[in-house]
This record gives sequence, structure tokens and C-alpha cells, in this order.
Amino acid sequence: AETAVVVVDRLLEGLAKQGEFPESIAFTLWGTDNIKTYGESLAQVLALVGARPVPDSLGRVNRVELIPLEELGRPRIDVVCNCSGVFRDLFINQMNLLDRAIKMAAEAEEPIEQNFVRKHALEQADEFNISLREASTRVFSNAAGSYSANVGLAIENGSNIDEQQLQEQFTSRKGFALSS
Repeated sequence: AETAVVVVDRLLEGLAKQGEFPESIAFTLWGTDNIKTYGESLAQVLALVGARPVPDSLGRVNRVELIPLEELGRPRIDVVCNCSGVFRDLFINQMNLLDRAIKMAAEAEEPIEQNFVRKHALEQADEFNISLREASTRVFSNAAGSYSANVGLAIENGSNIDEQQLQEQFTSRKGFALSS
């Protein structure tokens, strides 16, 4: 988790120097990468959102908590996670933790200029006339038993597919929301 915080801090510092402090960042979470790095990408998502894992007495992580804004020292970044099918199969509990952390951030009574998760969820709730909780859904994958968006396959096969069709294929295959 410490390495993830360093990576996130460097990323945000670099973007801030360019005058582009991000409100949103998208992640693709892969099963094998998560295994190789011992959950580094999960820790990066939590760090961006401004949350941390809370271990139980045996060291298992079954819950998360928000880092107070005063301690965080920067705004909470809105993160959208696209999880591979293998990640979904192996790390469903971790996906739930990410979903809980993001929803906690969206529901936190904090100024929207310091909480981009809340800012965007409130905007989406209003735009789509849905609850704040629904609007804060940010963790997606394939349907159970499905793997890949097959966009690359469609391109490789030389299908006469335009960009709009590729977008629709991606969202229909990868648009299954996890909601804890």
C-alpha cells in the first residue's frame, strides 16, 4: 500500500505541474497483474479515492475507511474500474471493497471541490434521475462466465465495423456493474 501511495502522489504531482489536476481516472484491473504485484492496482485505486484498507485482528481486509480530507491533503479523485473477467473471478471480494470505498466517498458530506467522486455522482444522479448510490457505481466487468470485450477480435477479423459499433460492443460486454 505504501508503494501505491508513492505512485499516486507522483502521478498527481506530475499532472498538477502540467496544470491538469485530474477529476477522474480510469483503471483496467487485470487478474495476473494483481497477483504479480500483490494488489498494487487495488491500493492505487483506494489511494486515489482517498480510502484505506482496514485489517481485522488476523490481518484480513474486510472493510475500508475514508481518509479524512485534512489528512489526505488533496481532493478525492473519481476512479472508474474496468475489471477483466479473470480479475472478477479471482477477486470479487476486492471488487466489493473498491465499490464500497467509492460509494463511501460519493456519500461523504464534503465540499464537491474536494471530492470529485461526490461531485460527479451528484451530477449523474441529477442527469439520470437515479439515487446517489446508483450514480456512484464505478466498478464494472463482464457478465459472469464472459471474458473480453472482443473489440480487438472484431478489428482483427476485418469486420466492417465503425467506431460507434465498437463502443457499443465494448459497453454491452464490459458494462456489468458491481454494486455492494
